[in-house]
Amino acid sequence: MVVAAAESLPAVRFAAFDLDGTLLDTRGRLRPQLADRLAELAASGLAPLVVSGRAVRSFRELPLARLPSSVLEDEVLLGDGAVVLRRSTGQVTALRRLPAGVVRTLVDAGARDFVAEADGELVSSSRRAALLYTRMYALGRSAVTVDAQSAPARGELTGITVFDAPEDLARRLAVRHDTDRIGPFAALLIRPRGTCKASGLAAHLANRAGRPGLDAVTAFGDAFNDACLLASCRLGVAVEGADEACARSAHICLDQPLADFLSGFGPDRAARLSQAAVSRGISRRSGVTPCSGAHRRPAPKGTHPPYQDQRPERP
Repeated sequence: MVVAAAESLPAVRFAAFDLDGTLLDTRGRLRPQLADRLAELAASGLAPLVVSGRAVRSFRELPLARLPSSVLEDEVLLGDGAVVLRRSTGQVTALRRLPAGVVRTLVDAGARDFVAEADGELVSSSRRAALLYTRMYALGRSAVTVDAQSAPARGELTGITVFDAPEDLARRLAVRHDTDRIGPFAALLIRPRGTCKASGLAAHLANRAGRPGLDAVTAFGDAFNDACLLASCRLGVAVEGADEACARSAHICLDQPLADFLSGFGPDRAARLSQAAVSRGISRRSGVTPCSGAHRRPAPKGTHPPYQDQRPERP
């Protein structure tokens, strides 16, 4: 594999962040000091943006969603990169969509409890599904509309979460769609084929005139669905406590709080760390491309050297 020379690469201009487990704690709150760090990143010329698996309605309920655009990019990628939300206007744009027939497949297979993501709203087929979904994401109950009749027919479907889905249904759906087991209830998440954070971010940047590709992005994450993004960007950083799949796809792994690592971080330091990783033989896109589905395969066992901060201690 040929790695581009450092001088031929664009400047690092974006910092892409996962939400849960990366920017947010287990209660959906921004981790200590990170609001200040995001503002410092923006001031340095490194624009912070969100790339999350959350649904639009779930994101809107977070306090972080109300941060000013001077601190956080106005447009956020949700649904693992299938949806773009413009925070200032509420406009929702689907980059990938599920065919309407997938709901009929669910109903015919006997699935009764599911939540559909459509046009930025959450619609459930039952009260039980709404309750489980809001518990899984720590949402208020009003975040999910219970409407068994219209749940299969609403707008552009970008994701469906199915509770108590049998394995034979998961196998049938996996032929034409992307599926994952998520959360404490092992719910089946169905996404459009090829959905991943890397492909979503690449498409989003390509759609904006004058915006560079993933070579201009530093990405931060903690979970399996962040793996392809970290591997595909200029610099991929697995935060403290990241799972195996994420850590194996990152250039560096943190053993310190994210806020500490981001202190003094900016475009120049991101470029230096990227080049240092290449020098150590940790190349970008090593077996993972947007989207090979590598984030859905178990990562091989092994260890990844933790990040060592080479900056001198402050007096």
